[in-house]
Amino acid sequence: MLSLSLQDSSFPSEQPQYLSVTRIEVFVIPALAVDSAGYRVCLRVTSDLGYGWSEHFVSDSEPSLQLDRWSPLLRGFIGRFPFAALTSQLAGQIDQSINPEKRAFRLVTDAVQQLQNEALERAGVTSDKAPSEESVLQQRAVAYLSVD
Repeated sequence: MLSLSLQDSSFPSEQPQYLSVTRIEVFVIPALAVDSAGYRVCLRVTSDLGYGWSEHFVSDSEPSLQLDRWSPLLRGFIGRFPFAALTSQLAGQIDQSINPEKRAFRLVTDAVQQLQNEALERAGVTSDKAPSEESVLQQRAVAYLSVD
């Protein structure tokens, strides 16, 4: 079971404790390694604190990804949330979901965790490299989902 606790985190006083998520994108890309039979599933969260990325490898032998089922699952994470409430909501969704849908929630959890870590390291400075990464991902993607 994946569990995160952000309530105990010591945010600097100038650091917001809220996250406004405006978009979640999922890119499904064939694995790059010659001996890998599967796909990289990359998820990007667009927020007021910048971009959060996560990635998981899915082998061909695993149950297929059904991105059409992910859209309503991910839509619940669009909006403004306290970090602690968002983390609790994600943990609850992971506990309640069936196996293939757990991937979606774990990807969002990892991306939110990355955003939180980066927010603590730098006060809201976003990276300029995300648009070029998105372009490469869209060129290689065999499936794409955008929820906003």
